[in-house]
Amino acid sequence: MLRAAVAEHAAAAGLPARRAGDLVLAAHEIAANAHLHGGGSATLRTWTADGEFLCEVADRGAGMTDPHAGSVEPEPAQIGGRGLWLARQLCDRVQIRTGAGGTVVRLHLTL
Repeated sequence: MLRAAVAEHAAAAGLPARRAGDLVLAAHEIAANAHLHGGGSATLRTWTADGEFLCEVADRGAGMTDPHAGSVEPEPAQIGGRGLWLARQLCDRVQIRTGAGGTVVRLHLTL
């Protein structure tokens, strides 16, 4: 359901098919992290602004203390840590914000 919703919204916004596929994979990985680490549920939002398509996943988890998490490729034998790294490879920008209400990860792709 998440993948289909992101793909549909990205296509409607005019994101090219290859980039929409990148976003679908990145959003899925971030949502999986939210489910695993953020209390089991999350909220998905998508919109366009200033020539970008944005996809945001918000959860109620304690979140990340490092806004640069996922910036370094995980070691081959490392367990976990690939979802955020993958999102950073596929998107033009990834923002992570954590506060008292939870964690928000925002994915940016240029239209």
